[in-house]
Amino acid sequence: MPTVLKTHKLNRFLGEGENRVHALRDVSLQAEAGKTHAIVGHSGSGKSTLLYLLGLLDRPDSGTIEIAGKATAALTDDQRTQMRSQSLGFVFQFHFLIKEFSALENITIPMKKLGRWSEREMRERGMGLLQDVGLEDKAARLGNHLSGGEQQRVAIARALANDPAILLADEPTGNLDHKNADRVFDLLSKISHERGNAFIMVSHNPELAQRCDVVFPMEDGFLKE
Repeated sequence: MPTVLKTHKLNRFLGEGENRVHALRDVSLQAEAGKTHAIVGHSGSGKSTLLYLLGLLDRPDSGTIEIAGKATAALTDDQRTQMRSQSLGFVFQFHFLIKEFSALENITIPMKKLGRWSEREMRERGMGLLQDVGLEDKAARLGNHLSGGEQQRVAIARALANDPAILLADEPTGNLDHKNADRVFDLLSKISHERGNAFIMVSHNPELAQRCDVVFPMEDGFLKE
């Protein structure tokens, strides 16, 4: 499988003066299409800081990030935003659905921002994604009328709206009960393997992490062997 994400010696400092912390230390990793990856470690180990860099939501103090073979260091803020829309999907612990919008409307928001498809095409793509996550019968239901597990599945469909090469997830099952957590993880894993997305998850859950194809343990800002 091709490598769709590569980092080389990422360093990131947080805070100022006496509170300055070396949050990431020479972190180098690769992620492959069609595989699931877990970044694991205790609170403060640097895993969420790393995920924000991978998602182009923050910039490293040194080191490089390549996404789909393209270097990101020299990109302007607008170019980084465009790359996020085209190549990256995000799933967070909290779903962040717009409660006044239907499930289908929530999914089409990223498509409208990218501006690649017509209204009919966006609707068809949205319905296809809802079918993939088993919620095609809930397309018209408002976000706040869905269960917690259903809301997270809609959030997964939304993350896949623009067919990203890389799907990033920050504790995607952390707000769910055990049954729904397993279902959401199985869904993310299945989608990654079938669609060829590289799935990268930050998690405190060692059981789920061990079910991923690749595990990146972190400690004190270092990526352990």
